[in-house]
Amino acid sequence: NVAKQIGSVNIKNLNASAEIKGNVVISARPMIATNWRIEPNLAGQVNLGDTSLNVAGARVNVPAQVKPLIDQNVAEQIALVQARMRNDPTFERNARAQWAKACRSIPLQGAAAGSTMPALWLELRPTRAIAAQPRVDASNLTLTLGIEAETRITPTETKPSCPFPATIAIVPATPGRVSIGVPFDMPFTEINKIVEAQFTGKTFPEDGSGAVDVTVKRASVAASGNRLLISLLVSAKEKKSFLGLGGEADVHIWGKPVLDQAEQTLRLTDIELAVESEAAFGLLGTAARAAIPYLQKTLAEKATVDLKPFAANAQKKIAAMIADFQKNEDGLRVSAEISKLRLASIAFDSKTLRVIAEAEGAINVYVTALPAL
Repeated sequence: NVAKQIGSVNIKNLNASAEIKGNVVISARPMIATNWRIEPNLAGQVNLGDTSLNVAGARVNVPAQVKPLIDQNVAEQIALVQARMRNDPTFERNARAQWAKACRSIPLQGAAAGSTMPALWLELRPTRAIAAQPRVDASNLTLTLGIEAETRITPTETKPSCPFPATIAIVPATPGRVSIGVPFDMPFTEINKIVEAQFTGKTFPEDGSGAVDVTVKRASVAASGNRLLISLLVSAKEKKSFLGLGGEADVHIWGKPVLDQAEQTLRLTDIELAVESEAAFGLLGTAARAAIPYLQKTLAEKATVDLKPFAANAQKKIAAMIADFQKNEDGLRVSAEISKLRLASIAFDSKTLRVIAEAEGAINVYVTALPAL
């Protein structure tokens, strides 16, 4: 009887299906690692709608039953994506390309054919890479990257060696900007050419009102302690005497170089005629001796080196170099500009006069689309 009763049990297959609705929210908190990789720090949250199913009269809460399985599947996919992003060399590859662009010599002046200015090149040699951790707001993710570079002025083009750094230094966030400190090393042999062009052939007083005309035939500059010594070969000729007496003499003038930042000129202050120059003027006659105070005043006003063309040309060349970083591709736009250049300080030794100029600007990178993973 028992066997008959068991055989009479009607076993049925129960099939049921249900549509489960929900969403997965993935958040990222990207951080820069020192080995040129991006750590995305992804996190996922699964949210399922309130979906229930009646099975053989029993109510089954679908989200509660399947959510652990979905959570596990989402976590596995996020881990795969995170590992791929963490190992992606794109950031380092792009940084290497820009590093190579920055390692170069830039013509500042005199490199073009027919130029009358002495040839000068700016050697830019990156030495350190820096970055600040990304900042995220409601509309943007801002990543600040930068390089520190050594610069120098050379009379010829150089091929600097710039090894790419194995690590990137993480520093506190600062306002994004480009600041390039440029030392303009100008040999006195080159300054002599500028001074020669400014003074040779000039006659003082320029309006011809003096009793004697003093004409500069040769000019040169040399360092002497904390001052510069300008040496002039001058000829003096009397005008009020029918004899027109005159002659030549070497005149030496002391002066302290100062940088006029507003006018972008190098000028001399504390002009002082050397003692031997007074004796030389005495040999030219009484009228020439009377011209000494006027010559000192004139030199104080005229003994300047105009750095504006040089500074403007330097700004233009540096801006052109920075512009090489500009890019406009699918999903990426880079804008770069140099907004100003100012002359900051001056120093010199026995052979070279150095003017420190500071170029300031900005490089902005806008990412509108990420590469497919």
